[in-house]
Amino acid sequence: MLRNQKYTKNPTIQYIAGLFDGEGCITTSVVKKYNPVMKKRYPCKTIRMEISNTDFGLLRICKKHFKEGHIVNIKPRKRGYLPQQRWQLTHRQVEKVLKKLLPYLHNKAKIKKAREVLKHYEKKN
Repeated sequence: MLRNQKYTKNPTIQYIAGLFDGEGCITTSVVKKYNPVMKKRYPCKTIRMEISNTDFGLLRICKKHFKEGHIVNIKPRKRGYLPQQRWQLTHRQVEKVLKKLLPYLHNKAKIKKAREVLKHYEKKN
């Protein structure tokens, strides 16, 4: 079964970028957070990056390579589906990983979103 495959100990950044191009996702959203001290809501931008897969070894090598994020288990949605794992990164973790991955990405939509996220953090610095 795929989940038990062994992988090279040193995957290339190009390999991980290809995996992210095919299986990855970058999401941004603005949610209203409540500040109990000031007793009002304020807009807060959330940034998240993830790769989900049924091959758990792939996700472990991504996490190990970047030393960022965490892996969560996802139960099968329907009978007969395989369990999945998801490598998740949020906020500054996303920034660190995207700075390294961006030169190797090929998916135009992901490149555009990655640049948008990095531009957001450049404004903050």
